[in-house]
Amino acid sequence: MIDGFLVKLTIIPFDKGETIQAGLPSGPPFIAQINPESFTVNNEVNYSKVEPAQGGTGDEAKFGSIKPRSFSFDFTVDGTGAGPITIPPVPSELAVITQVKNFQMTTGFSGEIHRPNFLVITWGSFFATCVLESYSVNYKLFDPTGIPLRAVLSAKFIEHTSATFEDLAKNLGSPDVSHAHEVIEGDHLALLTHQYYDSPERFVQVARFNGLNTVRSLKVGELLSFPPVTNDGKTGA
Repeated sequence: MIDGFLVKLTIIPFDKGETIQAGLPSGPPFIAQINPESFTVNNEVNYSKVEPAQGGTGDEAKFGSIKPRSFSFDFTVDGTGAGPITIPPVPSELAVITQVKNFQMTTGFSGEIHRPNFLVITWGSFFATCVLESYSVNYKLFDPTGIPLRAVLSAKFIEHTSATFEDLAKNLGSPDVSHAHEVIEGDHLALLTHQYYDSPERFVQVARFNGLNTVRSLKVGELLSFPPVTNDGKTGA
């Protein structure tokens, strides 16, 4: 709640995964009538088993990759008139049907891109770019004519990261890019060198590049530069 205004969970559709957030939305957003009571964020790591050497015991779990995160939400929709009004407002007896259709339009198949929309979900401090993986609707209450008056819409989303952003993240973590590091208590040059180059052996080159008189102790607050690795394998600008 911001200054007395209740912030609603909002899902915004985009038709281009590479420019998600940067371009204009491809359609109207889905705004939850009632915010979820909770939501789930799943993180999964892939490992491959390495067979032990002959006579050895146990299997080594060798890191493979980190799967995209997934997010699960339950949206309650009320058409009895007792719950909050929908956005945009509709007659209460049509609230459930309208909200389900709005959700389908926002998250579903786009004829322009021939696939489901790319999505941005935002709610308070939560922000994610993703796509819809699956959803189900559990209708719970009906009027005498069979019109649903209450339902729970359960949806699961998979995180989407554009190839451009993923390449940028890889480049920023590459030893071919210069890095700056502010020294904190407990830092050691060999460990920092291993962190940035995946090899502690370069710490002498790093010390020379930064004009350090010793590699045994670092001054807290000092700014160290970790330059890219040159073609001959040396560390330098």
